[in-house]
Amino acid sequence: MGRWSQYDSDEERLPSGMKRIGYDSDTQTYSYRDTDGSIWEGPPGSQYGQLTRVSGPPPAPTLDDNDHHLEALDTMAISDDASSEQSWRHEMMPLLNFLVLIGLFLLFVFWFIGGRSSGTESIVCHDGSSRYNIQPGDTCWDIAEMTHASIDHLLQENPGLDCDALPVGKTICIPAE
Repeated sequence: MGRWSQYDSDEERLPSGMKRIGYDSDTQTYSYRDTDGSIWEGPPGSQYGQLTRVSGPPPAPTLDDNDHHLEALDTMAISDDASSEQSWRHEMMPLLNFLVLIGLFLLFVFWFIGGRSSGTESIVCHDGSSRYNIQPGDTCWDIAEMTHASIDHLLQENPGLDCDALPVGKTICIPAE
């Protein structure tokens, strides 16, 4: 016997007041009766699930003795609720919510990764200057000596250049030889 077998009964799985009254093997559906007498039907191939109303409660008895012809009427007339079906969105809502969460997560990941990547800077050098990529171990003195220029001229060509911390891979303008 399973650990949670006490919850396998109809009293635990059905809404309060519902009682299983039958099974139709042709349509593979279970039938249920509510406390007000209305008949409900489960989904095909499933013992429990979304219940749909098949018929309303029986009409209240009349006190008029002249209504003998009403006794022959079927007391289980089909209600309007049986013909209305739910939208596909209602059935797919858990899956759609899950897909929206995954989409938002992926959007955040791509935004985070894209924000971290630095774009390539387009350096425009003046006439008489050329571009130079800073290599590991380069200093402003070495670059100025290589181009036969002064450090002041190098700093004048590249405003904002910090000679104490040259970023490796950055492109700067150097005076042409």
